[in-house]
Amino acid sequence: MTDTASEARKTFHESLDELRIDVIRLAALTTEAIAAGTQAFLDADLGAAERVIEKDDEIDNLTHSIEDRCYLLLARQQPMASDLRTVVAVLRIVHELERSADLMVNVAKTTRRLYPHPLDPKLRGIIQRMGEQAGTQTRVALDAFADSDPSAAHALADMDDAMDDLTKSLFRHILTGGGSDDEESILQAVQLALVGRHYERIADHAVTIGQRVGFMVTGEHPQPDDDVG
Repeated sequence: MTDTASEARKTFHESLDELRIDVIRLAALTTEAIAAGTQAFLDADLGAAERVIEKDDEIDNLTHSIEDRCYLLLARQQPMASDLRTVVAVLRIVHELERSADLMVNVAKTTRRLYPHPLDPKLRGIIQRMGEQAGTQTRVALDAFADSDPSAAHALADMDDAMDDLTKSLFRHILTGGGSDDEESILQAVQLALVGRHYERIADHAVTIGQRVGFMVTGEHPQPDDDVG
């Protein structure tokens, strides 16, 4: 390998390392959004909800920066084998993280729609656990990427069962809560069901990130029974 080619490869791997660092930073911002958005929703804190919405611009900008640099690496370096898988995995993972952050923006906006109506204790407990579960799964996905650990894909799929159970509990409580059937109560029930769906989707995004990590490390695509429901 010539000195020029060797230097080009060194520069490429340095750029790849910078991308990985920024993906980890993006994941950290996303987990912060999950925690902050959940607390804002539980507390009916309009100011905190607004900060979650505003913070999403930083997440979007970082996502676009990572994507642009991935495209430049693909165009200029034409990476092969594991390097190519890493760049492709990064492109897909940042999309999953951005979508999770967007879902928390939706939760924050629902805080405004439901204000000032309080949550009953049972409902509050379920949603708090859903937020914790979504944050935990996203952090596990982040650790899997940071450590290049494909085994986390299976762990995340197992963890997702807990989120599915919480979602069922939320819907069951909404449907059998014995609340009023007036239009306002119905609209509130719909908003709460959507919040539950947002958390379920965040957990699904974490499972998908685990699968992307598995492909990045091993080159093997997830099996049909590993697909997200």
